Amino acid sequence: MIERLKYSIKISFIMAVLGSAVLFIWGMIGRMDIGWDVLVSALEGFIAFGIFGFILGFLIYNLEPE
Repeated sequence: MIERLKYSIKISFIMAVLGSAVLFIWGMIGRMDIGWDVLVSALEGFIAFGIFGFILGFLIYNLEPE
């Protein structure tokens, strides 16, 4: 169970960083500056993708070959 949680946290962190980076870059391209809206969007993306990644990692843990 501990290994499954560690795996889920790793997947969660990877998805959270990539998702927030995409939203941050997308917001910068759309507004051509780094404003408060862009930073809030990246933070919301980090939280949302982190939660989604944790759930996804928890579900797919047994699908990887050993």
